[in-house]
Amino acid sequence: MYTLESLKPLNPIFDREHGLEADDVETVNCLIKLIEGTRSENPCLGDIIEHTNEYGEYSQNAHIEEFDDVKGQILINVHPYVPFVYSEDNEQEVGFFKTSGGPEAFVDAALLTYIGKREKMFAAFSNHCILPAHSSVYFKATVNVWEYVAPDQKHPGYSTKDWEKQYISYRRNPVDGCIYHYYGQNIAFKDTAELQRWKETYKAVEFPSEPDHSVLFLYRETDKLVSRKEWDALNLPLDTRLVNGVIHVKVDYDDDAHVITVYRFTNSGYLNPKRFCEYEKAKGTTLVPPGPEIKEEKTYINWKG
Repeated sequence: MYTLESLKPLNPIFDREHGLEADDVETVNCLIKLIEGTRSENPCLGDIIEHTNEYGEYSQNAHIEEFDDVKGQILINVHPYVPFVYSEDNEQEVGFFKTSGGPEAFVDAALLTYIGKREKMFAAFSNHCILPAHSSVYFKATVNVWEYVAPDQKHPGYSTKDWEKQYISYRRNPVDGCIYHYYGQNIAFKDTAELQRWKETYKAVEFPSEPDHSVLFLYRETDKLVSRKEWDALNLPLDTRLVNGVIHVKVDYDDDAHVITVYRFTNSGYLNPKRFCEYEKAKGTTLVPPGPEIKEEKTYINWKG
């Protein structure tokens, strides 16, 4: 349960513009009591669903919004905003949990599996605030968490819970003389060899979905800029990446989490692009660590991000 002081950190804008009051704390604590006291061994309004649809797209915090008791289905909001909670005169149950965001979907209640409890953020309207802007008070309550994996998975064993998902399209005749034949989200490749190096680097698993179009699940990547001294001390394999041109990096593969950690010490793009490109490790090039001094040959802007 909250006090006036413990509720303020969750509501800095409301407190600055309207001022949190004792009745706000009372309203919030009554709602917490109602929410947590009405949880059961079955899914309830306001509970969380860790949702994976048939295309392997995962949401950690889908929101239960409505029940269709006739069909045995539950209406959820897959990527919700903070839901508003309402109870008429602090009755014995919550009147509604409403949110937006999207998309919405129906799931089969019989396919839900209970996996635990988690704190969840909610919002309620203040009784004393008459201005519409920033008129809600935020608080946390503990709800049940359920898991749902849609039947008939299109890519069995792969989802964005554990992998990054990418769509790749092939254009036989790029428009306006463009040199790129393969396109994905924030990425493009000139030819099949370049695409293959990228796939090997990120250990991509490919699912052809239609002519000239594929769905891939691959390792996520995280970048760390460290000092040259720290970089030299890392006992990791060498590779190359595009960062304002081509640079040396060291890479650490976590095959359990499907994550590549890339360490770099510069953003200068100092390697000659006529001799080096990104993903040299997949290309099979024997790389030599850079010397103590980097001589910049030319700076190349990475327009691919």
